[in-house]
Amino acid sequence: MKISLISLQLNFRRDKSVIEFRHISYFFGKMGAGKSSIARMVDYCFGGNPEPTPALQKEFISATLHLTVENTEVTIFREAENPKAIVSWARDDEKVELLIPTRNANGIVLPNTDVETLSDLLYYLAGITLPKVRRSKRDEESPLVRLSFRDLFWYCYLDQDEMDSEFFHLGRDANPFMRLKSLDAFRFIVGFHQEQVAALESELLAIREKRLAVKGGADALKEILRQSGISNIVDLEQMAERLRVELHHIQSAAQEARQSQRQDQGTPSHATDELRNRGRQLAGEIQAIERALLDIHAQIESAERLHNELMMLSVRFRRSASAREVLAGVAFTACPRCTQPLPNRLATSCPVCGQEERDRAYEVGEERVIEEDVSERLKEISESLVRYRQQETSLQRRLSELISDKGSVDSRLDVAMKQYDSAFLSTALEFERQAASLQEKLGNIERQKMLPAKLDEQYHLADELLTGEAELRRKLKEARGKAEQDLTNLQRLEELFLDCLLRAKFPGITPNDKVAIVSPDFMPEVQSPEAGDIAVTSFANLGSGGKKCVFKASYALAIHRLATEIGAKLPSLLIIDSPMKNISERENEDVFTSFYGMVYELAAEELRETQFLIIDKEFRAPTGAGELDLGVRHMMPDSNEFPPLIPYYRGL
Repeated sequence: MKISLISLQLNFRRDKSVIEFRHISYFFGKMGAGKSSIARMVDYCFGGNPEPTPALQKEFISATLHLTVENTEVTIFREAENPKAIVSWARDDEKVELLIPTRNANGIVLPNTDVETLSDLLYYLAGITLPKVRRSKRDEESPLVRLSFRDLFWYCYLDQDEMDSEFFHLGRDANPFMRLKSLDAFRFIVGFHQEQVAALESELLAIREKRLAVKGGADALKEILRQSGISNIVDLEQMAERLRVELHHIQSAAQEARQSQRQDQGTPSHATDELRNRGRQLAGEIQAIERALLDIHAQIESAERLHNELMMLSVRFRRSASAREVLAGVAFTACPRCTQPLPNRLATSCPVCGQEERDRAYEVGEERVIEEDVSERLKEISESLVRYRQQETSLQRRLSELISDKGSVDSRLDVAMKQYDSAFLSTALEFERQAASLQEKLGNIERQKMLPAKLDEQYHLADELLTGEAELRRKLKEARGKAEQDLTNLQRLEELFLDCLLRAKFPGITPNDKVAIVSPDFMPEVQSPEAGDIAVTSFANLGSGGKKCVFKASYALAIHRLATEIGAKLPSLLIIDSPMKNISERENEDVFTSFYGMVYELAAEELRETQFLIIDKEFRAPTGAGELDLGVRHMMPDSNEFPPLIPYYRGL
């Protein structure tokens, strides 16, 4: 990911400071001059939330970072303590300006894209598809989440505060969430997260979301059908057949009325008479169904009461049996009621009541028979309850239909009574209205008959998607395995890291040593052939803080060298804040000189496309590298010749 810083403008209360960046920008000087704040402000513009110094807390207002992402000029403006930034860039000769969250997403902010945060926008401007990884590495069903630009930036910004205390959040003592993110970023850089894996993960996410949507829609439709009392096509067919019979009767009556009118055979009854008769018929059916519902309710209550009583009797029976089991083993010498000594009894008699003891095997068999009988009876009652409730649902549905029809008949009767047309006309109109109403109901039922079939179709589609999802998951597992079996890039990183340590003249490292970077934590260890696996050099056991700084900086350089070789999507920017933090340039001059000599050599050759921002207490000029684009700034507090970051500020 080609990123190049152009300039950083910091606005303060009484002045502003503009920092121009070169291929290598070197800031050095006394502490308290604001050198590290430059790196922090660059990180702040990229969405970071650094702890501001007292000076920045008092004076800082806003920051504007000018940079290029690939070939696009971009400006990022962010005010103090503002969770959002304003980003502007030119696209198709048109300037685009966007207010965007730096961290927490709140929906799409750039139409027709997946851009939700500043991180997404940087990927978008670089022409990179948003990389995604599983949230949980143990759960195959775990959703995919974005691999943020901030996660990759850990390998691009070596903060002074963590130079000698934290190794890219990979240590076992690191925050577990940040450790997993750093591992994801590492796998992405070294190629364990290949394009095929990324494509399969995106495809899996899409098919999973589609399956869940289809199944969710089917479940919702099933619940609607259940609430509507439409459980299957048979019920709908029965309703439709009943309406067809009724429609046939009405059409026959209409035909008879028309023939009677033509033959002038008497005067047919008025429409109101038909409506009254229909209303009475419906009222009778409604009353019959209401009585049936009352009977059903009574039967349900009786069955539930009987069910509960049997349940209680079963519990009591089991308690009684348990009590008999306990008391059977008690050797009574006195009456448990009056505590008087018991008389001598026969061996076959109960020592308490004197009656002959029952056969225990018979009692156990009898108890088992009783329990099975109670269980079977409870099952029968439960099945009866299910049938009663189904009947209740069916009757309630029919009652609703009849009440609706009764309301419609009553309304038409009111209208007919007001109009009171001629007998022939009113009868014909009423027949037509009834026929139209029934035909409309039949049409609705025909449409509803499609719903159960559609429901089955949706569930079938969900099953097909589940099968496809399982196949994709299998392919993805194979692709991940192949990606992690290819250790070429990891072995190359081991070689590059050892080369950086040797070129930096890291104490105790020899050309015969070997670097091992092994999963699952990918923490680099340097093994000596003399000591074997017994003693290794790692970031955790380096006693010196100075060694830790050089060790970490050398590893970052090796990561960028590998990314350049394999074309990894790592930002082409490396900020190293105080690599000589705990090292004296006089007492350890060889390390000081060798480390910066390596940085200049790499910047001129392998990492010529990578921009460097270096902050340290002393400046080491390059030797024999006149082609380098090097910018140097000496900074001192309380100095006009070498002004600090805030020119007018004098204080801590």
